[in-house]
Amino acid sequence: MTVPLLLLAAPTVMAGVVYLLRRWVWVQAILAALTAAVLGLLALQIPLDQVAVFAGRDVEFRAAWVVLGRSFTFAPDDRPALAFIYLASMFFFAGAGAGRIPRAFLPVGLLILSLLAATLFVQPFLFAALFLEMIAACAVLILADDDHPVTRGALRLLVFVTLAVPFILLAGYQLEGAATSPDDPTLLGRATVLLNIGLMILLAIVPFHSWIPAVAEESSPYASAFVFTVVQAAVMFFMLKFLNQYDWLRTNPAEFAALRIGGAALVIVGGAFAFAQRQFGRLMGYAVMVDLGAALLAVGLGTADGLRAAMAIVALRSIGLAVWGLGLGWLKGRGGADFDDLAGKAWNMPFAAAAVVLGGLSLAGFPLTAGFAGRWALYRLLAAEDIGLAFVLLLASGSVMLAYARGIAALVRQPAAADNEWPLEDQVAIAYLALGVLLIVALGLFPQLLLPSVTKAVEAFGALVR
Repeated sequence: MTVPLLLLAAPTVMAGVVYLLRRWVWVQAILAALTAAVLGLLALQIPLDQVAVFAGRDVEFRAAWVVLGRSFTFAPDDRPALAFIYLASMFFFAGAGAGRIPRAFLPVGLLILSLLAATLFVQPFLFAALFLEMIAACAVLILADDDHPVTRGALRLLVFVTLAVPFILLAGYQLEGAATSPDDPTLLGRATVLLNIGLMILLAIVPFHSWIPAVAEESSPYASAFVFTVVQAAVMFFMLKFLNQYDWLRTNPAEFAALRIGGAALVIVGGAFAFAQRQFGRLMGYAVMVDLGAALLAVGLGTADGLRAAMAIVALRSIGLAVWGLGLGWLKGRGGADFDDLAGKAWNMPFAAAAVVLGGLSLAGFPLTAGFAGRWALYRLLAAEDIGLAFVLLLASGSVMLAYARGIAALVRQPAAADNEWPLEDQVAIAYLALGVLLIVALGLFPQLLLPSVTKAVEAFGALVR
């Protein structure tokens, strides 16, 4: 049995099954979540190039699959990245039945999982950019539905990824030339410039960031949260694989300096614009920018501790975003996403309001929430390396929190009359929202529970931190 084929085909087949069951949302959600959970366990535990006993028969799990002249290889170093993508998706899929989601969310979400696996498996690795293009096209399908027609943000995402692909492929062409002409230093120089431009666009570094707040404002909050979590994590792993694979990149101090500059730009712009927001969706977008910038700052330190902090930030982002997206989806369905539209909603929709508040504060790195652990580790590292960057990040995080404070004040404003009658479908949402809120608080109090997983993820990029 070929492992890459299994991991590529399984979510694609289940996407078709889930689509056929579109009338039964909860059945869809359960099947999609179970698929993601099983794939996550397989990514962690399945043996490679070994013979194992399965159902009384010897089965060889091969790590490579060749099709149309291209090799798809499942390397042991891919296990942490795949496991994170699958398990984060499981969390989103499980909550889909309780949320207000686009009809295409679950089948297209499963298809995205298949494409994300192909992004990590394909060799030569530069061809992963083509799969990222397909992922962006799929993202448009879940960011736009009957309630959210094709938006500016979704189209900008597609345009920016399309713009990045030629730079990545041209960088690959230069690298092939460098392999045949190692005495020509200009080829590696051109490859570095082209690759950095492509990564800059893919990572949504300023000025290519405009799709993030636009998507957060105009699309379904839950679908937006999924894209911000899974797709951006895939792009981050894509960048790390590049750095880990090519010695001339990871040994270049200018490369890590560029990451710090890009991260600082995202932090500054996101924090500055977040302060002026009076709309929860757009505020989500700028908070994501600050969080993404923090992860890039951590990677830009070029140390094992920095990479560990970056992994923690990326992992914990998923929890806050999922809870926030689900809660905001319910609130938005009852009146909009502006602070004034949601005034007093905490009194008749307390669980949804609590999810928005705690999910948002976690994303901002507020103490005693899940997002604080990674952010605190980064503060300590930056204080030792560059106190100026630590201050900038702290200021941007404070700006996001102040904007949340205005939103919280609107949510808890006493309405003229409170409606405490909950429809039946809300009861399911309450259970899931309560679980998400408890998880945010639990990881905020006991962040060490995540440490073993973060350590394994860092070990997968061992060459990067030697």
